[in-house]
Amino acid sequence: MYDAEGSFDEEPCPRCGATTTVTYHYREGFSELECLACAFRSDWEEVSALQRYHGDLLEHRCGKDLPVPVKKLKA
Repeated sequence: MYDAEGSFDEEPCPRCGATTTVTYHYREGFSELECLACAFRSDWEEVSALQRYHGDLLEHRCGKDLPVPVKKLKA
């Protein structure tokens, strides 16, 4: 889990050019930008990919080609 510190650095938005943006600085060394004027987010591709993944476990008879590695549980 990442913890960010947001600040108003007045960095221009790449979509609309507004400086009403929030820059989130992460301790891990990267940053993300969010525009308050047009709702642009620099991490929209990553969030979109997470929303597309339903997490459904598809079972196959031979147990191969599963989208997620699965371990059997013993009770």
